[in-house]
Amino acid sequence: MKEYISCHLPKSLKMASAYIWLLLLSISLLQSCDDDDEVKNKPTLYIITESIDGLSTYGGIVQVEFLCNLDWKASADASWIILDETSGSQSATIDVRIAKNEEGADRTGTITLVAGELKKTLSITQKYRDISTPQLEITTKIPVKLGFEGGVESISFVCNVRWEASTNVDWITFSNATSGLEDGTLNFVVETNEGDEIREGIITIVAQGMTKTVDIVQQTEAMGGVNLLDTPEEDYSFERITTNKYWPALGEWGGSNTEGIGKFGANNTAIRVSAGSPTPRTGASYLFLRMRDNEQANSLDWLWRKLGGLIPGKSYTFSFWYKTPPEKDMVQTGNIRLGAVVDAADISNLSNPLAPEVTFGYVAASDGVLSSSDEHKKVSYTFTMPAGKTEVYIVWRRNGHQQPFLDDMSLVLNP
Repeated sequence: MKEYISCHLPKSLKMASAYIWLLLLSISLLQSCDDDDEVKNKPTLYIITESIDGLSTYGGIVQVEFLCNLDWKASADASWIILDETSGSQSATIDVRIAKNEEGADRTGTITLVAGELKKTLSITQKYRDISTPQLEITTKIPVKLGFEGGVESISFVCNVRWEASTNVDWITFSNATSGLEDGTLNFVVETNEGDEIREGIITIVAQGMTKTVDIVQQTEAMGGVNLLDTPEEDYSFERITTNKYWPALGEWGGSNTEGIGKFGANNTAIRVSAGSPTPRTGASYLFLRMRDNEQANSLDWLWRKLGGLIPGKSYTFSFWYKTPPEKDMVQTGNIRLGAVVDAADISNLSNPLAPEVTFGYVAASDGVLSSSDEHKKVSYTFTMPAGKTEVYIVWRRNGHQQPFLDDMSLVLNP
């Protein structure tokens, strides 16, 4: 008997310990369930929708979303805020109708949610705008110009009435609403131009009898990117200078002999806008540039043009076309150096160019090649803007006896 007890007592104790452990585990699990139930049953009311500001004068429908695990009631402190639902249970999204604002001033109202002892509020602000006189104005610079690859663009406008937008071509599609109330922004997508010709489309916005149109102009692949100098602020082909009869051109220019910089039609000046002979590449005018030896009174050693608004780290290509006098009229020697610098002190000697300089000048005729007096030749210079810099000087530096006629300048942002 003693032997039996001594052999089996430890096993009995082990079993008792196991039973006690299971009992403690069960108590712990029951306590955990009680805690979970307490969390789930904790009164909750939380408004997900943030305060609503700047609603249209015309009003409309907005949605208010909230989390709740109780019965709730909703109310508004203003008659122009109308709730589709004023009571319910658990989480919900309710529609709120905002009436047209005819009070003559912006107004603010409050929606209040109550669930048990919990209370939450949401403010709604509606603007007022005089709509007695319809208004529609395009604020985006037009025309909108794109490279051949197309892409996403937008048009912004100011309006105080209902408007609708449309386009007359299938290669322009809208990516957001084409109708609305008051001010708007139209987003649209332009497809790649796979043709050989520039194409133009029109976006039309109509609002209560008023019509505004925006021209969309897309270049071809052969033309490269969009010419940044073909804008109302610039003049790539010198046509407006012909009309306005003044110099320097729109933009900023300078040279080694500033007194020699003249105006349209002025003879014996170092640089001027001219017309007639030679025939301009496009339009009716070109830039006449004297860079002759031993003619200080009416010649330039260097000319510069300042370009601003460029993006640091981006690559640009500056180009132009030129012709020269025939050899029988003027024997031209040497060449003209072209480059870009960011420091005005580097202009006179074309020092520290942003890229290796290029040269151009009189081109004699050869087999299969017309001379520069018979046809326009193109010159291009590609450079990258340094970090922190947005302005650059394009510099022409005389390196001989030359007299080019410049036309159709362009500046293109490279991909």
